[in-house]
Amino acid sequence: MTKNRKKVIPPALLLTVFFLLTALTVRAQNPTRVAIINSQKAFDQSAEGKKAVAILQEKEDQIKAELKKRNEEIQTLKDKLTGQKLTLSQEALNQLQQEIDRQEAARKKYEQDSSQEFEQFKSQLIKKIRDEMLAIVDDLVKERGYDLVFDLSTSGLVHYNPALDITDEVIKRYDASKKQTAGK
Repeated sequence: MTKNRKKVIPPALLLTVFFLLTALTVRAQNPTRVAIINSQKAFDQSAEGKKAVAILQEKEDQIKAELKKRNEEIQTLKDKLTGQKLTLSQEALNQLQQEIDRQEAARKKYEQDSSQEFEQFKSQLIKKIRDEMLAIVDDLVKERGYDLVFDLSTSGLVHYNPALDITDEVIKRYDASKKQTAGK
Protein backbone atom coordinates (compact mmCIF):
# COMPACT_ATOMS: atom_id res chain seq x y z
CA MET A 1 0.00 0.00 0.00
CA THR A 2 1.38 3.34 -1.07
CA LYS A 3 0.11 6.50 0.35
CA ASN A 4 -0.37 9.47 -1.88
CA ARG A 5 1.66 12.20 -0.37
CA LYS A 6 1.34 15.68 -1.66
CA LYS A 7 4.57 17.54 -1.92
CA VAL A 8 4.36 20.80 -0.05
CA ILE A 9 6.47 23.66 -1.32
CA PRO A 10 7.77 25.83 1.49
CA PRO A 11 6.31 29.37 1.50
CA ALA A 12 9.82 30.95 1.57
CA LEU A 13 10.70 29.22 -1.70
CA LEU A 14 7.46 30.38 -3.28
CA LEU A 15 8.13 33.97 -2.23
CA THR A 16 11.68 33.82 -3.57
CA VAL A 17 10.51 32.51 -6.96
CA PHE A 18 7.76 35.13 -7.05
CA PHE A 19 10.21 38.00 -6.39
CA LEU A 20 12.69 36.69 -8.96
CA LEU A 21 10.02 36.44 -11.63
CA THR A 22 8.71 39.90 -10.76
CA ALA A 23 12.21 41.40 -10.96
CA LEU A 24 12.85 39.74 -14.32
CA THR A 25 9.53 41.01 -15.66
CA VAL A 26 10.22 44.56 -14.51
CA ARG A 27 13.75 44.40 -15.98
CA ALA A 28 12.36 43.17 -19.30
CA GLN A 29 9.93 46.09 -19.37
CA ASN A 30 12.63 48.66 -18.54
CA PRO A 31 15.77 47.77 -20.47
CA THR A 32 19.05 49.35 -19.44
CA ARG A 33 19.62 52.60 -21.31
CA VAL A 34 23.19 52.92 -22.49
CA ALA A 35 25.08 55.75 -24.19
CA ILE A 36 28.59 56.08 -25.57
CA ILE A 37 30.81 59.17 -25.62
CA ASN A 38 34.23 59.61 -27.12
CA SER A 39 35.73 62.18 -24.74
CA GLN A 40 38.87 62.61 -26.84
CA LYS A 41 36.80 63.43 -29.93
CA ALA A 42 34.61 65.76 -27.87
CA PHE A 43 37.70 67.59 -26.62
CA ASP A 44 39.35 67.76 -30.04
CA GLN A 45 36.27 68.96 -31.90
CA SER A 46 34.80 71.38 -29.37
CA ALA A 47 35.57 75.07 -29.75
CA GLU A 48 37.07 75.19 -26.23
CA GLY A 49 39.20 72.13 -26.94
CA LYS A 50 40.55 73.75 -30.10
CA LYS A 51 41.30 76.95 -28.16
CA ALA A 52 43.07 74.92 -25.47
CA VAL A 53 45.23 73.15 -28.04
CA ALA A 54 46.15 76.51 -29.61
CA ILE A 55 47.01 78.00 -26.20
CA LEU A 56 49.13 74.99 -25.30
CA GLN A 57 50.92 75.09 -28.66
CA GLU A 58 51.65 78.80 -28.26
CA LYS A 59 52.98 78.28 -24.74
CA GLU A 60 55.15 75.38 -25.92
CA ASP A 61 56.49 77.46 -28.81
CA GLN A 62 57.41 80.27 -26.39
CA ILE A 63 59.33 77.86 -24.19
CA LYS A 64 61.15 76.39 -27.21
CA ALA A 65 62.04 79.87 -28.47
CA GLU A 66 63.45 80.86 -25.09
CA LEU A 67 65.48 77.64 -24.88
CA LYS A 68 66.82 78.24 -28.40
CA LYS A 69 67.82 81.79 -27.45
CA ARG A 70 69.61 80.54 -24.32
CA ASN A 71 71.35 77.79 -26.31
CA GLU A 72 72.59 80.35 -28.82
CA GLU A 73 73.94 82.59 -26.03
CA ILE A 74 75.77 79.64 -24.48
CA GLN A 75 77.16 78.61 -27.86
CA THR A 76 78.38 82.17 -28.47
CA LEU A 77 80.27 82.06 -25.16
CA LYS A 78 81.72 78.63 -25.98
CA ASP A 79 82.85 79.89 -29.40
CA LYS A 80 84.46 82.89 -27.70
CA LEU A 81 86.23 80.59 -25.24
CA THR A 82 87.52 78.39 -28.04
CA GLY A 83 88.52 81.30 -30.31
CA GLN A 84 90.31 83.29 -27.63
CA LYS A 85 91.91 80.48 -25.66
CA LEU A 86 95.38 81.53 -26.70
CA THR A 87 94.94 85.30 -26.26
CA LEU A 88 93.07 85.50 -22.93
CA SER A 89 94.67 85.24 -19.50
CA GLN A 90 93.96 82.21 -17.34
CA GLU A 91 91.80 84.37 -15.09
CA ALA A 92 89.74 85.62 -18.03
CA LEU A 93 89.36 82.04 -19.33
CA ASN A 94 88.20 80.90 -15.88
CA GLN A 95 85.66 83.73 -15.70
CA LEU A 96 84.36 82.88 -19.17
CA GLN A 97 84.06 79.20 -18.24
CA GLN A 98 82.20 80.14 -15.04
CA GLU A 99 79.81 82.29 -17.08
CA ILE A 100 79.18 79.36 -19.45
CA ASP A 101 78.56 77.04 -16.48
CA ARG A 102 76.23 79.60 -14.87
CA GLN A 103 74.22 80.06 -18.06
CA GLU A 104 74.00 76.29 -18.67
CA ALA A 105 72.69 75.81 -15.11
CA ALA A 106 70.19 78.64 -15.60
CA ARG A 107 69.07 77.12 -18.91
CA LYS A 108 68.60 73.71 -17.30
CA LYS A 109 66.60 75.21 -14.40
CA TYR A 110 64.46 77.20 -16.84
CA GLU A 111 63.76 74.06 -18.85
CA GLN A 112 62.78 72.07 -15.76
CA ASP A 113 60.63 74.85 -14.29
CA SER A 114 58.97 75.58 -17.62
CA SER A 115 58.24 71.93 -18.22
CA GLN A 116 56.68 71.54 -14.78
CA GLU A 117 54.61 74.74 -15.13
CA PHE A 118 53.50 73.71 -18.62
CA GLU A 119 52.33 70.29 -17.43
CA GLN A 120 50.43 71.82 -14.50
CA PHE A 121 48.80 74.39 -16.78
CA LYS A 122 47.92 71.68 -19.31
CA SER A 123 46.41 69.45 -16.61
CA GLN A 124 44.33 72.29 -15.18
CA LEU A 125 43.10 73.35 -18.60
CA ILE A 126 42.12 69.83 -19.62
CA LYS A 127 40.48 69.15 -16.24
CA LYS A 128 38.42 72.33 -16.52
CA ILE A 129 37.11 71.38 -19.95
CA ARG A 130 36.57 67.76 -18.89
CA ASP A 131 34.57 68.82 -15.81
CA GLU A 132 32.45 71.18 -17.90
CA MET A 133 31.77 68.41 -20.43
CA LEU A 134 30.88 65.98 -17.65
CA ALA A 135 28.23 68.44 -16.49
CA ILE A 136 26.75 68.34 -20.01
CA VAL A 137 26.84 64.51 -19.93
CA ASP A 138 25.12 64.56 -16.53
CA ASP A 139 22.37 66.76 -17.95
CA LEU A 140 21.90 64.31 -20.84
CA VAL A 141 21.81 61.37 -18.40
CA LYS A 142 19.04 63.04 -16.38
CA GLU A 143 17.18 64.22 -19.48
CA ARG A 144 17.25 60.90 -21.34
CA GLY A 145 17.36 58.48 -18.41
CA TYR A 146 20.62 56.71 -19.25
CA ASP A 147 21.68 54.00 -16.83
CA LEU A 148 25.23 53.68 -18.19
CA VAL A 149 27.51 55.96 -20.18
CA PHE A 150 30.76 54.51 -21.51
CA ASP A 151 33.72 56.60 -22.63
CA LEU A 152 34.88 55.13 -25.91
CA SER A 153 38.37 56.60 -25.58
CA THR A 154 39.03 54.80 -22.27
CA SER A 155 36.59 51.88 -22.05
CA GLY A 156 38.16 49.37 -24.40
CA LEU A 157 34.83 48.73 -26.13
CA VAL A 158 35.31 46.63 -29.20
CA HIS A 159 31.92 47.19 -30.79
CA TYR A 160 28.92 49.42 -30.20
CA ASN A 161 25.88 50.63 -32.06
CA PRO A 162 26.68 54.12 -33.41
CA ALA A 163 23.13 55.18 -32.53
CA LEU A 164 24.23 55.08 -28.87
CA ASP A 165 26.96 57.68 -29.44
CA ILE A 166 26.14 61.03 -27.81
CA THR A 167 29.50 62.67 -28.54
CA ASP A 168 28.21 65.08 -31.21
CA GLU A 169 25.32 66.12 -28.95
CA VAL A 170 27.74 66.79 -26.08
CA ILE A 171 29.99 68.89 -28.36
CA LYS A 172 27.00 70.87 -29.64
CA ARG A 173 25.65 71.55 -26.15
CA TYR A 174 29.07 72.32 -24.72
CA ASP A 175 29.89 74.82 -27.46
CA ALA A 176 26.44 76.40 -27.02
CA SER A 177 26.98 76.72 -23.27
CA LYS A 178 30.32 78.46 -23.84
CA LYS A 179 28.73 80.89 -26.32
CA GLN A 180 26.04 81.75 -23.75
CA THR A 181 28.68 82.36 -21.06
CA ALA A 182 30.76 84.50 -23.43
CA GLY A 183 27.71 86.57 -24.36
CA LYS A 184 27.04 87.56 -20.74
